[in-house]
Amino acid sequence: MGDFDGVDALRTAIASLLVTAALLVSARAENDNLRQVVSNLKACVRTYAPTVKAAGFRTADDAVNLFIERCGPRASFLAPENVGAIPPGLLRDAVRDEWSAFIGDAQPR
Repeated sequence: MGDFDGVDALRTAIASLLVTAALLVSARAENDNLRQVVSNLKACVRTYAPTVKAAGFRTADDAVNLFIERCGPRASFLAPENVGAIPPGLLRDAVRDEWSAFIGDAQPR
C-alpha cells in the first residue's frame, strides 16, 4: 500500500499543475480580450472626438457619456467568460483619458 501513496501524490501534483496551467492560459486570453476592448474604445473616441467637440460637448462627463453610448462595446463582449473581471471604471477612465488628451492637444498653445 505504501507504493501507491507516492503514485497518488504524483498524480495529484500533476493534476494540480495542469489545472493551474489551464487557468493561467484562460486568464491571459481574457486579459488580451479586455485589452482589445479598451483599445477599440480608445480608437473610437479618437475618431469621433473632433465631431463631439464641434457639437459643443466641452465637459468631460458629457463627452464621456456620449462616447460610452456611441463607442462602448456590446454587453456580450463584456461577458466575464470573454474578458474576465473588469475593474470598476476602467472603460469610463479610458474614454476620459482619450477625451482629455484630445482637448489638451486641440487647444492653441
